[in-house]
Amino acid sequence: MDQREVRVAWEKFVERGALSENLRLSVAASWQRSKNHQVTVDRAKAPLVAEAELYRHRCKHALLRHAARSALESSGTFLSDANSMMILTDPSGLIIDTQGDARVIDSGRAVHLEHGGRWSEADIGTNAIGAAMAESKPVQIRGTEHFCSEIQRWTCAAVPIHDPIDGELLGVVDISGPANTFNPQSLALAVSVGHHVESVLAQSIRQDHENLLRHFLSKRSLWASDDCVVLDRRGMIVHATEHALSVVRGHHSFVGDGAPTQFLKAIPFDEWPLKLKEILPNASFDLVRNESSNIGAIILLHARRRQAVADRSTQRMKLTTERRDVTGSPRLREGPVPRSRRLEDAIGSTFVATIENLRSTGMPRRPAAPPRAAVTGFVAHDPAVQAIVRQVETAAARKMPILIRGETGTGKEQLARHAHAASGRTGAFVPVNCAALPESLVEAELFGYAEGSFTGARRGGAVGLVKEADGGTLFLDEIGDMPVTLQAVLLRLLDDWTVRPIGGARAKVDVFLVSATNATLDKAILEGRFRSDLLYRLNTLEVTLPRLQDRTDFDAIVHHLLGAIDPDCEITSATIANLAARPWPGNIRELRNMLARFTLAATDGFIDEAAVGAMIGPPPHKASGSLQDIQRARVLAVHSETAGNISETARRLGISRNTVYRALGQSRRDGP
Repeated sequence: MDQREVRVAWEKFVERGALSENLRLSVAASWQRSKNHQVTVDRAKAPLVAEAELYRHRCKHALLRHAARSALESSGTFLSDANSMMILTDPSGLIIDTQGDARVIDSGRAVHLEHGGRWSEADIGTNAIGAAMAESKPVQIRGTEHFCSEIQRWTCAAVPIHDPIDGELLGVVDISGPANTFNPQSLALAVSVGHHVESVLAQSIRQDHENLLRHFLSKRSLWASDDCVVLDRRGMIVHATEHALSVVRGHHSFVGDGAPTQFLKAIPFDEWPLKLKEILPNASFDLVRNESSNIGAIILLHARRRQAVADRSTQRMKLTTERRDVTGSPRLREGPVPRSRRLEDAIGSTFVATIENLRSTGMPRRPAAPPRAAVTGFVAHDPAVQAIVRQVETAAARKMPILIRGETGTGKEQLARHAHAASGRTGAFVPVNCAALPESLVEAELFGYAEGSFTGARRGGAVGLVKEADGGTLFLDEIGDMPVTLQAVLLRLLDDWTVRPIGGARAKVDVFLVSATNATLDKAILEGRFRSDLLYRLNTLEVTLPRLQDRTDFDAIVHHLLGAIDPDCEITSATIANLAARPWPGNIRELRNMLARFTLAATDGFIDEAAVGAMIGPPPHKASGSLQDIQRARVLAVHSETAGNISETARRLGISRNTVYRALGQSRRDGP
C-alpha cells in the first residue's frame, strides 16, 4: 500500500474501528494495541521525563550504553548528512542516547523524540520503537502508518536488543528521520547495529565470566573442603559443585524456570548477601567486583570440619587454568592429569583446573613471591576516581612514569603513595619538593656526593635522593615550579637512569617515577618556563584528580579522615550534608584540618550541626533554578519515604549519596 492508501485505511480505522485487509500485519496489530491503550490520534508528543529520572535510567542501563557507544558515535558521522538520527532506548522505550544529523535531532524535540522521551505504544501509539518492543522483532514504520497524526511526519526503523544469555529485552536501536527520507535500507542498518551491540554485550559477559572463574580458581585452595556456586551479575550459574547445585535447586525458595538464582538479577548487588543469607543461613558469600563494576558472587556452603590430614603440610595445591573456545581444542599439559575440574560458562568459555599433590621430598621449592603491597587507604568510591586508580595501578605494575594533576589538597601525594604500593616495589617512597630545591645544590641533593668532594661536604658523603629511591619510587612534587636548572638535570637522568655522585663513581638505579603538579604546564611550556621534552618523559600516564566538591564520595572521605584523626569521634549524616554543601577551595587538605578542629570542640565525641555552625557559620547559599528545585524536592520526598535512609534514597533515585547529602543540606538552609 502506498501512503495515500494507508492514510485512507487509517481514517477508516479511526472513525469505525475497521482494519483494512491490505494493511501490513505488524501495522494493523500495532494500531489495535494503540486503541486498546486508549491512545488518542491527536496526541501531539511523547511524554518526557525529568532530568533526574533520565539520569537514573542512564545509570541503570550503563552497560547497554557502553555496548552501543561505538555504533552511536559512528552514526554521528555517517548519518550527519543523511537527514537521520540513531536512537538508543531502555527496555521501557525511554530514549537514553541519540546521535546523527543535528537538524533532525533538533526537529525531534518538537515531538519529544529526544533524551527522556517515552516511545512505547502505550505512550504515543504506533511507532517503530514501541512496535519492536511489543513484537520483539525488527519493525519499520513509515509516515501515515504511525497512529498519532503529528508523528506521521516521521519514518523510523527499530530493532530490539536482547540479553545474550537469557533473552531479556534490554533496549531498542532505532533510526528515525522525516517521512520524505524513507529508505528501506534503514531497517537493515538498524538490525546490523543491534547485532553489533548484542555481540559487544556477549563479549563483556564472556570477559566477566572469565574474571569470575579466575577469581574462583585463585581462591579455590582456601575453599578446598567447601562446596561452591559461582554466579554472574544476572544470577546465572557459571559454575557449581554437584552438591552445592543440588542444595540450591532443592531449596523451596528457589522456584520458577531457568537458573534457580536468577531472581537475584532484580536485587541491588550490595543486598545479595542479606537476601541469600535468608535462604542459605549457613553459607557465606564473596562478592566479586572488577574495576568499578559488579561482576558476580561466590556462594560457599561450608563443610563440617574434617580431621586434618597428617601430611597436609607436605602438599600444596597447584591450579592451572586454560581457556578455549567451544570450537577449538584445549591445550592440556603433557602427561597424565591427576585430578581435573572442567569449568564452563554459558557462552562458550571453558576452564580446566588441575589439582596436584606434590610431595616435598626431592622437589625443589620455588622462591616465595614477594608480598603484595599493603593497602594505602586511598579513598576511591567515586566512579571517576576509581577509574583513575585502576589506570594508576596498571601503570605502576608496568613501571610507567605517571603524572598526577589536580588542585592543591586533592590527594596527589596520597595517590602517588598508592601507586608505589600497587607497584609491589620493595624500595622506599622518596618525596621531593621540586620548588624547594636550591638551584646551587640540585645535583648534590639528587645524586649525592662523596666525602671531601667539596668544602663543607658531610663526613661520609651523602647518598642522594635518587639513590634512596633505588628499587622504590621517586615522587617529584610541584614539578610546575621546578627550576630550569633542575629540568636539565632530570632530563639527563631519565635518558639512562645513571647517577654520578659529585666526586664519586657512576651507578645504575632502578626507580619508578611519579610526578605531580597543580600548575598549568601547557601554559608554562608556551612561556618557556617548562621544557616540553621533559613533560613527554613524565606523562606516559597522565591523570587529573577532581576537586572535592566534584566528587561523589564526600561521606566516605569524611569517615576516612575522621577515623585517622580521632577514631572515637562520630559525626551525624546531617552534619556531613552540611559540610558537603560547602565549596572547599582547599579540597581534602582543608577538610582534614577542619575535621581536626571539630574533634577538639566535639561534645562527648560527637560532631553535630550546631557545633559546625558555631565554628564556621552556615554554608553559603547558592541560587537554584527551577529544575534544581524540582530535583531537590524529589530527593527530599524519597528521603522521607525511606524514613531517612540515605543509601536507600540514593539507590531508588540512581544518584550518589553525596547528591542526597547536598539536597538535604540545601533544604536546611532554605527552611524556616
